[in-house]
Amino acid sequence: MRHKGEKGRVAIVFPGDAQARGTWSGTPAGIASGFSDLGFDVVRVDARPPRALDAATFNAVALSRARLRGRDLRGALRHGRSVARLTPEIGELRTRALAHKMRSLGHFDAVVQIGTGYEVPSGTRVATFEDLTVPQALALHYPGWERLSAAATRRRMDIQRRSYDRATACCASTDWAAESIVTDYGIDRTKVRAVGLGRNSDPTPPAERDWSCPRLLFVGLDWEGKNGPGLLRAFARLRAQLPDARLDIVGAHPPIAAPGVHGHGVLRMGVAEEKASLERLFQAATCFVVPSHRDASAIVYLEAAAAGLPVIGSAVGGSRDLIGDGGCVVDPADDDALLAAMREFSDPQIAKQVGAAGLRRSPLFTWRAVAERIGCALELPGLPSAP
Repeated sequence: MRHKGEKGRVAIVFPGDAQARGTWSGTPAGIASGFSDLGFDVVRVDARPPRALDAATFNAVALSRARLRGRDLRGALRHGRSVARLTPEIGELRTRALAHKMRSLGHFDAVVQIGTGYEVPSGTRVATFEDLTVPQALALHYPGWERLSAAATRRRMDIQRRSYDRATACCASTDWAAESIVTDYGIDRTKVRAVGLGRNSDPTPPAERDWSCPRLLFVGLDWEGKNGPGLLRAFARLRAQLPDARLDIVGAHPPIAAPGVHGHGVLRMGVAEEKASLERLFQAATCFVVPSHRDASAIVYLEAAAAGLPVIGSAVGGSRDLIGDGGCVVDPADDDALLAAMREFSDPQIAKQVGAAGLRRSPLFTWRAVAERIGCALELPGLPSAP
C-alpha cells in the first residue's frame, strides 16, 4: 500500500551497500535519496548473494584467476581478487541471487539498475545507470580489465548487452558514456539518456572571493591516477611566471617540498574539523584543477563548480560534459596544455567569469535532478519536465 504523497515504489539495485555514502562515490545512495526526495517509496536492494556464499564464490573465482608465476600464493590471490570482481562468473552469480531477492520483495513500479555487470529480472520497467561501458573501461586501461581473457571479456560484454536490451531506458552519467551504449552495443538511441550526476557536498561560495592572487586547489585520493606528479611539474613552471601563485593539495599525496605548494593530506567529510578545513580551502581557492589520467565522470568537478570555481579537468573520459562552460579539459599527458589552462585561469577576470558560469549550471547536478531525469526516461507518472 502506498503512503500519502508517494508516487510509486522504486528499487535501487546495486551489488553493494546502496546506503553507504562511500559506495561507488556515493552514487547509489545519491540516486536513492533523489527518488525519496521526489516522493517515491525507495527500496535499496543489494544484488550480492548472502555474505558467506558471496565470499566463497569470490575466493574460488580469485583462485582460479590467480597467476602463480613469479608470485607467492598470497600475491597470486591478491592478483586474482583484483580480477574476480570483473568476471562474468561473479556477474552470473549476482544475477541469480538478485532474481531470488526480487521475488520476495513484491511489486515495484520501476527498478534502477546501477551498473550492468549483472542482470535484473524482467517484468517491470528498468533503467540502467553507469558512468562507462566495458569497451570504454578497456580503452582507458582501467585496472583489472586487461587481465581478463578474451572469452571472459566477451561474456562480460554479453551481460552488459542483455541489460541494455531488456531495459526500458539506458541512462549514463555523460554523453560520452551514452554514445558508447549506442555505438558499441547498437542500442536504439531513443532509449539512451545522459542524466548527469549529483553532488555529495555543497561547498559554499564566499560572499567575496579574492581573485587577485592565483590559488589552485587539487582534491584526489589517487595521487598517481589523478596526475598529481604532472600537476606539480606544470605548477613549478607557472610559479616561475607568477611567483605569488599557490597550490593546495588534498588527498593521499606523498611528502611535498616545493615552493608555493601546501599539502593537507586526506580531509574526511565525516570528520567535522576536516570538513571545515576543506570548506575553507574551497572558499580561498581561485581555480580547481585535477587533470586525471582517466576519469569517467568526476563528481568533485561538480562540487568545485558549486563553490564558484573555474575547473580544469581531464579530457580523458566524459568529464567535459559535466564541466561545460564552467572550465576546460586538458590532455593529462600534455604539461604545456595544463600550464596554459592554469595560466589562463590565473587572470582574475577570466577566473571570475568562468567560475560564475559553472555556478549557474550547478542546479543541474543534484541527486534529485538526476533521479527526476531517470524517472522521466522511465515515463513515471507525476514528474515535471526533467531539468
